[in-house]
Amino acid sequence: MLSREQQGLIACIASGILWGVGVLFWPLLSYLSPVSILSLRLICSFFFAIFVVYFTSRFSLVKSLFQNRKTLKNLCIATIFLCLNWGFYIYAINSEKAIEVSLGYYLTPLMNIAFGRIFFNDVLNKNQIIAIGLVIVGVSYGIISYGEIPWLGLIIGSTFAVYGFLHKIINADAISLLFAETMIILPFSCLWLYFTEPTYGIIDYDLSHYVLLFGTIFFTGIPLILFTYATTTVRLTTLGFLLYLSPSINFLLAIFYTHEAIKASDYITFPVVWIALCIYTFDMLHKIKKVH
Repeated sequence: MLSREQQGLIACIASGILWGVGVLFWPLLSYLSPVSILSLRLICSFFFAIFVVYFTSRFSLVKSLFQNRKTLKNLCIATIFLCLNWGFYIYAINSEKAIEVSLGYYLTPLMNIAFGRIFFNDVLNKNQIIAIGLVIVGVSYGIISYGEIPWLGLIIGSTFAVYGFLHKIINADAISLLFAETMIILPFSCLWLYFTEPTYGIIDYDLSHYVLLFGTIFFTGIPLILFTYATTTVRLTTLGFLLYLSPSINFLLAIFYTHEAIKASDYITFPVVWIALCIYTFDMLHKIKKVH
C-alpha cells in the first residue's frame, strides 16, 4: 500500500507528464483558430470544474470568492492572465514554437523572484541575483545573436508568474479558482464561438471532434487536480524539482519527435537558463534546510 506522500509524488509526476505531452495534443485542434480553441478549452474546463466542485462540496468556497470585492477584483485580473497564458500557449504550440514555450515556463520561477522584488519589495539574496543575472545574459545573447526577441516565451512565462502571484494573494484552492475563473470568462467564450464559428465549434463535426473536446480535460482539469493533491502531500523541495518536468518534456518532444528547428543561440540560452535554475533550486533547498 502506497503512503500518502508516495501517492502525491505519483500524482505530481502524472500532472507534469500530462502538461508536457500537451504539445502533441493541441495541434490536433488546429483546424480551429487559437481563440476558438481557447474558448472551447475554457468551456470544457468550466463543465469539468462544475462536476468536481459538486462532488467535493466546494460551492460555498466558490461563493465566498465572489462576496469580497477585493478578492473578486483579483480574481478577474487572474482570469485575464489565465486567458493570456492559455491563449499564447495554444498559439505557440500550433505555430511549432514549443521550444519557446519551454523557455517561458523555465523562466517562470525566476520571474516569480523578480516580481516579488518589484511588487512585494522582497529582498533578493546573492544566489537569486546571480540566477536572474544569468537568465538576463542567456536571453540577451539569444536576442543579439538571432536578432529576434523570444516574445512568446517571455509572455507565457510572465503571464503564468503573475497568475501564480494573484493566486497567492487570493489564497483559495485550485479547483474553486478554476471554476470561478472559467465561470467569469464563460459568456465571452460563448459569444466568441457564436460570432466566429459557423457551427459554434460544437455541432456539425464528426466524432473525432467531440473526442478531442473531451480530451481537453486530460490536459487542463485532471493535471490541475493531481498537482493540487500533490501540493498537500509532497514536500516543497520535491515539488520545486518536479515543476521543471513539464517544460523539459515539451523541449525534448519538440526536438526529437516533432523535429522543431532549434536555433544555434538556443544551445547557449537554454544551458545558461538551466544553470540559473540549478542555482535557484539549490538556494531554495538551502533555505528550507535552515528552517527545519
